[in-house]
Amino acid sequence: MTSTQALRYSGILLLLCIAGAMCWAAEPRSQDGLPPELTIPDTPSLDQQLRELQAMAAAEQDKNGGGGGFLDGVRGFFSGGGKVRSVPPEDIVAHATEARGQTVRVSGIYRDLGKGQGQFVYDGGVCPVSVPESVILEGLKAGELDGKPITVEGVVEVNGLVGLVRAIKMQPCLWLAQMRIARIQERLGRYSEALETYNKAGQAASAAGSPFAAFAKTHAARIAYDELRDVKKAKNLYAAAWNPFTPVDRRGKPLFYTWVPREDGSGWDKLGVADAIGEPLDTLSSAGLWYRVMAFFVDLSGGVRWLGILMISVLSRILIWPLTKKQLSSAEAMKRLQPQIKALQERYVDDKQKFQEEFWKLCQQNGVNPLGGCLPMIIQIPILMVLWYGIRDYIVQFNGHGFLWVRNLAAPDTVLLVAYTISMVFFQKMTQKLQPNPTMTDQQAQQQQMMTYMMPLMFFFFFKGFPAAFLLYWLATNIVYFVQQFAYTRAQARKHVADGTESLLEAGKPSPKEPGGMVKVLSTKGPTGEHKHSEERPAAGSAADDKARKPSSTAGKTSGRKR
Repeated sequence: MTSTQALRYSGILLLLCIAGAMCWAAEPRSQDGLPPELTIPDTPSLDQQLRELQAMAAAEQDKNGGGGGFLDGVRGFFSGGGKVRSVPPEDIVAHATEARGQTVRVSGIYRDLGKGQGQFVYDGGVCPVSVPESVILEGLKAGELDGKPITVEGVVEVNGLVGLVRAIKMQPCLWLAQMRIARIQERLGRYSEALETYNKAGQAASAAGSPFAAFAKTHAARIAYDELRDVKKAKNLYAAAWNPFTPVDRRGKPLFYTWVPREDGSGWDKLGVADAIGEPLDTLSSAGLWYRVMAFFVDLSGGVRWLGILMISVLSRILIWPLTKKQLSSAEAMKRLQPQIKALQERYVDDKQKFQEEFWKLCQQNGVNPLGGCLPMIIQIPILMVLWYGIRDYIVQFNGHGFLWVRNLAAPDTVLLVAYTISMVFFQKMTQKLQPNPTMTDQQAQQQQMMTYMMPLMFFFFFKGFPAAFLLYWLATNIVYFVQQFAYTRAQARKHVADGTESLLEAGKPSPKEPGGMVKVLSTKGPTGEHKHSEERPAAGSAADDKARKPSSTAGKTSGRKR
């Protein structure tokens, strides 16, 4: 072999070594740091383990009617199965005395010790399981339980100082089987399949109340970004994992943890969910328009997060003030027409179609639009959506920042939610007072009054998991609206006192402005959509109408002379 050939072969060998080292570093081969539930043994082969777990998961899904995930939780609730509480194995060991005699469900990787004894292995210890001969095996075979993801339903007992579970029933654990399937698919490089399986496992784990749902959701997002390079999906998955899995207790300790692979491939680190996904979520969100809008107002407020939200609240109300003013003006006009509308209701109590025609004609003659109060509320919907996207994208920057009693703007706050709910009740009452509906029946009025309290109550439960930043914005906009309405009402009252009259509408003088749009259409068409006759009918309550209904005194005298 010549020196040139030797040099050539040496170069090729060096390149192969570098490529091999790069491939080894690219995949986190070590499972150091992972809990037993997520640690996959090397034997038997990964393909064999995958087939066994897939068969187990498929059988469990078929037994549950093909559901899984959320549907399992729904069925358990309505069937009364929710009475059996799911408890992590470490809690059985730590609180066996308090839980003695309770029926619980415990899930994990089961180790068969023989002679009716077994245990669940978890990160940091084991939970003993007593398996009597009367135990019910569903979807499992005796002698084939070791190393399987299993759920045990049984009674907590205390043997000396050790807590254990006396098994009544044993069955495959669906969410853990799916979790391990996803781990194997990931190790085999089948990342698209792993992402889909992690999502299924996360849904099933959430329905079962398992804290491992946090790992399934956050790790699915990591695969979408690092392996599949799907930025949009990764951002959505990270954002979906933030609210349910980032709460902390009163001491600031995370309630949910996840595991993140180290960059050098040497193992995994256990982190609180907020610490694990905060940086990638903020990085992915920072390129968005609404993130930059929110950042602009926060910077304008000197970095004070809550002040930036208040600035947006005030600005949004200022921008829609012309429409709000029109709404208040229309509401005031409708209130001053109430005596004439009441007269129409009494006159056409048995003819609803005729009442509608005369009602819209009365509104047209006085330049009033009964629908004028709807536009500001419609305009607020896109503003609210934009702000929600901004808060959602900026959520990591809100984390850890608060004001007054609110500790964290990125987390839910019950006191702020109650304050917002109360403001919604006042808002509903004010809206009904400013925009009375004269065409409502008594039954409809009672239903509306009930909705005054029912709708805010519905919002209370709907927004229970929303971050405090969003609730602060909506509460602030309601307060600004109350101030605007109060100032407008006081100004109008002073104006009427100065003019010496309540309003042109009160005096019965028609406005010189001719309305258009819906009012004009409804005043020229009946409820059926047909055009009315071209001749003008006297308006209800007008002098011409009174003259038409009052007998002529001259006619009476003439009639008397003839007699």
